[in-house]
Amino acid sequence: MDKAQLLDRIGPQFELDDVEYTSPTDAVAGFTDQRGGYSGTVIATTNDNWAHASRLHVSSTLADLVSYTPLGDGAVAVKARRQFPRRNYPGFVLYPNGRTKPLRVLNPQERGRGDVFLDLDRWDSILFDLGRVDTRRLWAADVSGAEVYPVEGTRFGDVWQHVPGRRGAILSVQGFERRGQQWRFESSTDRGHTWSTTMADLPAGRSAGGPDFNGNISGIAVGPGHLQATVSTTSLEDAPSYVNALWQTEDEKRFRQVPLPWDRPFFGGVAYAADGALLFAQVTGPDTYCQKSLCTRPGTIWRFPRGSTTPELLAGAPALFGAFWSVGIYTSGGVIVARTGMRTIAISHDGYQWTPVTPG
Repeated sequence: MDKAQLLDRIGPQFELDDVEYTSPTDAVAGFTDQRGGYSGTVIATTNDNWAHASRLHVSSTLADLVSYTPLGDGAVAVKARRQFPRRNYPGFVLYPNGRTKPLRVLNPQERGRGDVFLDLDRWDSILFDLGRVDTRRLWAADVSGAEVYPVEGTRFGDVWQHVPGRRGAILSVQGFERRGQQWRFESSTDRGHTWSTTMADLPAGRSAGGPDFNGNISGIAVGPGHLQATVSTTSLEDAPSYVNALWQTEDEKRFRQVPLPWDRPFFGGVAYAADGALLFAQVTGPDTYCQKSLCTRPGTIWRFPRGSTTPELLAGAPALFGAFWSVGIYTSGGVIVARTGMRTIAISHDGYQWTPVTPG
C-alpha cells in the first residue's frame, strides 16, 4: 500500500472497464490507465453514488494483474500480483473513506448476522488469486471486519438480491443443466438461512436450443414475480456476439423461446423493468473484426411488454455506446446499468427513468 497511490480525481487517460452496484448508492468501478499502452489499474469505490469516492491507482510496475470484488457499503476487496518478476501481494479491503484493512479469508461457516452475500459470478477470479478456489458455495462478507468466507448450506451461483417484486427473496442461479434440459436455481425468503431448489424445464431438441444453448449462456435476467430470461449467443473473434435465441419463463416452471424480429442481432444484455417488461439491448454497427477505428459500437434498448413477443423501442432510453465487449445493459445491486460512453453510464431503478452518471 505504500507504493500504491490514492488519487484526488480520475483523469481522461483512464478508460472505464466495469461498474458494479451492490445497492442504489454503493458501487465499485475499475479503470485502465492507457498512457502509452497498459500502465496501471484504478479501482474507485463509493457509498453515495459517486458524489464522493476513494480512488486507488496500482501501477503496472507494481502489479500487472489486479482482481477485485465489491463487498457492499462501498467497500471493495482487492488482490494484486505481478507475473514477472513474480510478486504476490496480500489481499486488502479499500473503503470509500480511503482507509484500508488486511483481507482475511475464513473457512466455510454459517452466515453471520448482518454479513452480506457476494455476487462472485462476475468476479470469481479473485478466488483464484486468493488461493481459495471454493466454487461449491456462495460467499459472504463481514464488511467492517474485512473478512470473507464460503457459506455452509448454500450452492454457488449468480446471486440476485434487491429484485423488485421478489418480496426480499434471494436467488442463486446455477443456470443450465446439461443433463435433462433444465434450468436450476435456488431461492431463499429468510435472508439465506434456508433454500429451496427449482428445476425449470427447457424444450428439448436441437431446434429448441441445441448445442449452442448448452455452451453459450451469455445473459441472465431476473424479474418480479416468477420472471427469468436467458440468452444463448455465438461469440465472434474481435467482434460482438450474436444472439441464437432468447428464452423466458413467467412461472419458473418452463422456459419458452421468444421470437426475435432480427436475424442474429448483436447482443448487448437483458434486464427486467419494474413492471415485468423485458429490456433487450441490441448492439449495432458493422459485422467486421475489431480494428482501431471499429472497437466502439452504438446500441439500442428495446422493450418486450409483459406477455408480448413484439418488441418496441424503449421510450426515453439512453443512447448506448462503448467498446464492443462492454456496450449494453445489465443489472447489479437492484440497479439497471447502461453503458453510454467510454467513461459514462446511465442508471435506472425501474427501467424507465434514467440518470446519467460518471463513475469515479
